Amino acid sequence: AWDMRRRQAELLVWLPRAAALALGLALALALAARARPMLTRGELALAAAGLVFVALTAGAVVVFARQRSLAEQARFADRQFALRQRAVTAVEISSERLTVPHELAARQLRDTLDAASAIDTPRQMPLAARAQDWLPALGLLVALALALWLPNPRETLLLGQRAVAAAVVEQALALENLSADIAANDALTPEQVAALQQPIDEALASLNAPGVSQEEAVAALSQAEAELRSLSETFDHQALSEAGASAAAALGESGAAGELAEALQQGQAGQAAESAAELAEALPQLDAAAQRELADSLAAAAAEIAAADAALGDPLARAAEALAAGDTAAAQEALREAAGELAQQAQAGEAATQATAAADQLGSARQTMAAAGQAGAAAAQAVEDGTGQGQEANPQAGAGQGQGGEQPGAGGSAGEGPGSQGQGSATGGPGPGGGHVESVFVPAPVDLSGQGQDVELDVQCLGSPDACGPEGEP
Repeated sequence: AWDMRRRQAELLVWLPRAAALALGLALALALAARARPMLTRGELALAAAGLVFVALTAGAVVVFARQRSLAEQARFADRQFALRQRAVTAVEISSERLTVPHELAARQLRDTLDAASAIDTPRQMPLAARAQDWLPALGLLVALALALWLPNPRETLLLGQRAVAAAVVEQALALENLSADIAANDALTPEQVAALQQPIDEALASLNAPGVSQEEAVAALSQAEAELRSLSETFDHQALSEAGASAAAALGESGAAGELAEALQQGQAGQAAESAAELAEALPQLDAAAQRELADSLAAAAAEIAAADAALGDPLARAAEALAAGDTAAAQEALREAAGELAQQAQAGEAATQATAAADQLGSARQTMAAAGQAGAAAAQAVEDGTGQGQEANPQAGAGQGQGGEQPGAGGSAGEGPGSQGQGSATGGPGPGGGHVESVFVPAPVDLSGQGQDVELDVQCLGSPDACGPEGEP
């Protein structure tokens, strides 16, 4: 019972010390958060509460979990209650460390119990919290509350950094999904998939780099977007699409090549490839007149397409020549070759569409990344400036116009004088820091590339100098 009372008294001493230690750590953390972006004020308050709880709990655990031997407890009782070694002697006799006759041991135990019964434990071992013990913790609590109440300019910067970090993670995940979608597109060739994934993977590597900044992330996304738009232009057959309408008109809406003409008219390269293959299979069923008509149509279509795409125009021209010569097998082979070329163009068109969609997505990601953390960036700039507000230069400016060449005067004004007409302006003045000129006078450029103008002197001046005025007069 005395040991438990002793622990309770120790707890009243250690609790304010533990609270002061925890509040001191929380205050140091709050001050550090004002030196560099670490935690928001709300997070600091939660951290302070957590530190105080942990410190108080740890103090209580240490006080009550500490093990003391019976002999140590007895020595404390002798000191605390002035028992004159009664408790220690009783413990040593009980533990047989001290050998005494039984009768003497019984008398010593009764004497110890009588002395213990006379002790007023609440009076001799009071449990009272002293106010002075809590003063350090109270002072630290007030300082911490003040540090949390005052606005922290680093908090805005921290929120901006977190917004940038969240945007980086979000856009990295979006790029991973985009790369997976491209890989799952069966309409693309492996080469096209690799070409489209390369800029995305490079941007993804930049975003996943440790400590990537907002500027680096925006630059990586911009680079990937530019490369994808370049790939879109590379894959796109815009010239063929424009020539497709003319080729479709040459083939005609009716007849054996009607489906091919309709597909070319609509710019459907894949459907045109299927129609060309079907036309090649149907050639043997056409009569001689239909074959001649088809040969003329194919020749006209080949002429329209050849300028835009020679790889497609050449097999169409060979198919027309073979049909005109009555060689159906050669015409079929040429049309199959044209169908293969159209199928490749269909894949290229799908790749161009995919590249454009990916570039648009990266453009949106770039804008999102650029907008993330703008407030934090502004706060960071304000902190670096040391004033919290940007300063603008207010240079003085002057302008002059006169008859003659311009001469800058004090304050940047232009002089006037006789001669040819000219105009000029000047700006100048110290910058906000003083002593540093932000801008200087720049004269208007004079064109000296011409040959000039011939001027004749008055002959009278040569014959009679006195008629021209005194010497030295302008």
